[in-house]
Amino acid sequence: MLDPTEFTSAMRKAVTPVSIVTTSGEHGRHGATVSAVCSLTAGPPAVLICINKKSRILGMIEEHGVYCVNYIAQQHDKLALAFAGVPDLEDQRSFASELWTIDQRTSLPVLSDAAAIFTCLHIQTVSFGTHRILIGKVERAESSEAKPLAYWDGGFRSLVDPE
Repeated sequence: MLDPTEFTSAMRKAVTPVSIVTTSGEHGRHGATVSAVCSLTAGPPAVLICINKKSRILGMIEEHGVYCVNYIAQQHDKLALAFAGVPDLEDQRSFASELWTIDQRTSLPVLSDAAAIFTCLHIQTVSFGTHRILIGKVERAESSEAKPLAYWDGGFRSLVDPE
């Protein structure tokens, strides 16, 4: 059987975009930094996100039935750390700042200058190991010219244009 440490060490070499997943509903607005997000299908447009079973946002998404994947831009590395729970950055976890708008139809917090955003209807949850895989039907997708923040080998990385 593969040692989880060996698996984690090898996965650190995979480059992933950094996103802040947000939700909104009866229990308020909440967000969490998530690196396990990917497209599922273009027909119908769908994404999946993988969230630890212990994460507070998981139950809120399942209860509220909606979420937004905000692929964050390179300048928002501190925001990613804030929504990952870094205590010193707790004050940045507010959706009241000018960085956020509230989607009028879903009430979801949307990062104004994200590289891309996807508002989703939660369709299905699949449990596996320590995580749950959430499938979301994309209702709105937008992108900008901003370069996305990447995560690789245990840290945030900036993308550069090829020469």
